[in-house]
Amino acid sequence: MLTTGFWNQAALLDAMRRRGLDALVAHTPANVTYTSGLDLYTQTLIPDRMVLTVIDASGGAALVIWGGERDKVERDARMAEVHYYAEFGQPPVSVLAEVLVQRGLTRGAIGVEQHSFPAVAFADLRRALPTAQFSAAEDVFAEARMIKTADEIALLRRSAQAVDRAAFLAAGLARPGETERAFAGRIVANLLALADDEVAGPDGIVAAGPNAPVMHHLSGHRAIGRGEMLRYGLKCSVLGYWCIILRMAVMGEATEQQRDSYARFADIYHSTLRFIRPGTRACDVYAACRRHVERHGMVLISEKVGHSTGLMFRETPILEPGDTRELQPAMVLAYDYLVLDAAGAPFHLEDRVLVTDDEPVLLSSICDTHELAILG
Repeated sequence: MLTTGFWNQAALLDAMRRRGLDALVAHTPANVTYTSGLDLYTQTLIPDRMVLTVIDASGGAALVIWGGERDKVERDARMAEVHYYAEFGQPPVSVLAEVLVQRGLTRGAIGVEQHSFPAVAFADLRRALPTAQFSAAEDVFAEARMIKTADEIALLRRSAQAVDRAAFLAAGLARPGETERAFAGRIVANLLALADDEVAGPDGIVAAGPNAPVMHHLSGHRAIGRGEMLRYGLKCSVLGYWCIILRMAVMGEATEQQRDSYARFADIYHSTLRFIRPGTRACDVYAACRRHVERHGMVLISEKVGHSTGLMFRETPILEPGDTRELQPAMVLAYDYLVLDAAGAPFHLEDRVLVTDDEPVLLSSICDTHELAILG
């Protein structure tokens, strides 16, 4: 259950005040979870069965949701005020309009996730409240979620450690000739045994040989050959918070070139972690990584070297050339990038990194990634 410690209400209300908003309406899974504590996979499966939250300037909150979720709401939701609708009865946006009217917001300034709000539903909302002033509010939610609470950091740490350990244990049993999917399935099974929190959509990732450079490869029945490089790990959502950890290894035995290239990549990867500090601009972290990659005779393929993460897989800031936002304490970043050596071989790791007032902290620290792992 996501308690009140999983959202920064004060930051959200402050962002509303600075933008002159009387209320916020959330409808995306990330922001509904953030404001209500509900992690509902049905929002993704059945998007027209809308779930909406309303936060007013005083901190008052209300939830609009399909009545079939009542048991889940009563168990997990933080909100006392809940308005249920029948799926094939009153449209959810009509219920939302009634909630806004009850709060005296017929002429209010209301922030909505306009970039993703269904167009027909938004038109209906505007017709129901013709004198209200609607504006895009994605940045209000993003600003609040950017700085993690202590409870969020603890969850992200637990998740990263569980995923990293699941991959580490699975790798210890890997052998030449095993298929990618068998290896990946073992990682998933390990995570489900290790994780104390609710896990959704665990997907083991194993990409070997010709599949190693393919980003977002889905593990298949191809056997992993001796001497092949591979990327392995897992992605999942834990209580709605995303986690991906990726490691590299060679199966059976490594060539001198594989060892040398990985050693250079690992040096780049770990030495550039020191730039993840408060006050450093996101674009400057990217620039530092690019310089180090080129200095080691390698090629940076990725257009970014990381991003904030949490209830949305990719949050702001993004470590890319155009993002001038400064890093702040209590941000949690996905730190990863793909490089090629002189022979065109790919090298890629992914970790979760906490920004602190001092040195950055690797939340995923089970596997030692300074040296190339030899499996089998």
